[in-house]
Amino acid sequence: MMTKLYALVKKIDDNIEEEVTLELNGVELTCFAGVCPYQIQEGKEYPVSFELEIFDDYCVEELNEEKVALERIGNDFSYWVAGRLDGSVIHSVIQFEDEILMSDYGYLDGKFIRMKVDRIDVEFLKF
Repeated sequence: MMTKLYALVKKIDDNIEEEVTLELNGVELTCFAGVCPYQIQEGKEYPVSFELEIFDDYCVEELNEEKVALERIGNDFSYWVAGRLDGSVIHSVIQFEDEILMSDYGYLDGKFIRMKVDRIDVEFLKF
């Protein structure tokens, strides 16, 4: 499920070409811009969609509180994504879909969870 959202480009990294810091719903997140079919500029808003990347094993845990957050881990692309699980969708600051959540973690459906992701990919969409 790719939801089209609008995000403000806060920073384009000078060293890592694909690293962009975006602001969405008052939250800043650093993403990997794998698909960027046009030149982007800091200070401008663009239509985007997001996808979670998990390279190895899933790390998912139930939370004891109702928490919705994106928390960066260190200075790389890793994040803890916290929110309510609804089938294959985690409702966080952004909604993310991952079929593994439903098939392997269906017992957590309706509960608040946090999941470690290796990076959040952003795709800049056509206007």
